[in-house]
Amino acid sequence: MAKRALEHAVSLHPDAEVTVLYVIDYIEESYSARALVGTDELRERADERATELFEAAAEIADGHGVEIETRTAVGDPSREIVAFADDHDIDQIVIGSHGRSPMSRILLGSVAETVTRRAPVPVTVVR
Repeated sequence: MAKRALEHAVSLHPDAEVTVLYVIDYIEESYSARALVGTDELRERADERATELFEAAAEIADGHGVEIETRTAVGDPSREIVAFADDHDIDQIVIGSHGRSPMSRILLGSVAETVTRRAPVPVTVVR
């Protein structure tokens, strides 16, 4: 979904300064690990994932003739996205959504929904 959000952002705002933010959530990372691994391994996996995502993001941006800046943060994704927007004078947030069912959102929460409610700037949710 993040790829669609980036496509949307660079298509609609080709002259904007675009920052791709990847939030490393070590709690989520540890749940997705098949076996128990140490903190160092979780960091390595998260860093590798960030590199892969940033390379894919650069390809999308290059396809539209747009340069992007990439940044990482560590913590709860919705909190980190809102804090980044606050701290870096962001004009708009474009975020992907998995389109979960209402029950799933109640049980799991939704990063896009939380960001939309808490963001200090307009938020576009792309599904």
